[in-house]
Amino acid sequence: MKIARYQSVGGGERLGIATRVSGRELLINVAKAGACANFSVPTTMMGLIEGGDSEMDATRELLSWASLRQDSMWMDDPSSVNWLTPVPKRSMFCAGRNFGRHKMESMNSDTAIASQLHSNFPTGFIKLGRTLVPHMSQVKRPADVINFDYEVEIALVLGKDINANSDIDPASAIFGYTIFNDLSAREWQLSEMQNGMIMLGKNFPDFGPIGPYILTADEVPDPTELVLWLKVNGELRQHSDCRDLIFSFPELVAFWSRFGLTVGDLISTGTPEGVALHHKPDPNEWYLKPGDCVEAGVDGIGVLKTFIV
Repeated sequence: MKIARYQSVGGGERLGIATRVSGRELLINVAKAGACANFSVPTTMMGLIEGGDSEMDATRELLSWASLRQDSMWMDDPSSVNWLTPVPKRSMFCAGRNFGRHKMESMNSDTAIASQLHSNFPTGFIKLGRTLVPHMSQVKRPADVINFDYEVEIALVLGKDINANSDIDPASAIFGYTIFNDLSAREWQLSEMQNGMIMLGKNFPDFGPIGPYILTADEVPDPTELVLWLKVNGELRQHSDCRDLIFSFPELVAFWSRFGLTVGDLISTGTPEGVALHHKPDPNEWYLKPGDCVEAGVDGIGVLKTFIV
């Protein structure tokens, strides 16, 4: 299933399931459809994730029922809803330089990060939950940031609690996958990395566009086949598939589980090659500027759109 968290007319959180009607993508409003069908189903994203297999089965049954009937009474138009982040805002664990070709472009760079590359375990940082913003958000470039960069990534959503002592397969803890754009203030990031840290350069307000959909893990038998890309004003900047990952999704879950991960937590993959920072000969013309429209996409999941102001 491809599911979303949003507000429709009248406000309040809604759980929606993407479906196609006459070639057009619409959202089945789970609360409305469930009431009409007299189905007992979760009506919030966290209710669905925390409910486990039984709630997933009930929601799939509702999807089958509603898709056959296609009643406009319980359909919402994605173009007219107010999007929410796919799960309530929480901190993310973000991998760094985890695509092979992006690692190589970093090594070939004359920036400070070239000599600080991981080898035997993932490197990364925390993205504060307060930075996360939904699809169609306007993100303001901070006044003291010029080197404003994009990074398309896939973020996995945890469906089970897991820690370093858990006797479960890390892959089974993945509920689904969504799209993430790890916006970065490079001048701040590079200065911080001289001190052996990354914090402010990744955590200005609204630096975490995410969504719009979660594609559930049962729809992704081989996540290495996921294809991700990014465009700025329609121009393709990044394009890769997850066969280029250094540390796989389960390996990232296993590593970050040392924090003690809980249901709904988010882990991102890192980004593929093509960021503005490593563009030659001059990255300045590639950095994001007010007026830019950024589209981050993952085939099969959707497109996350962000407007720079």
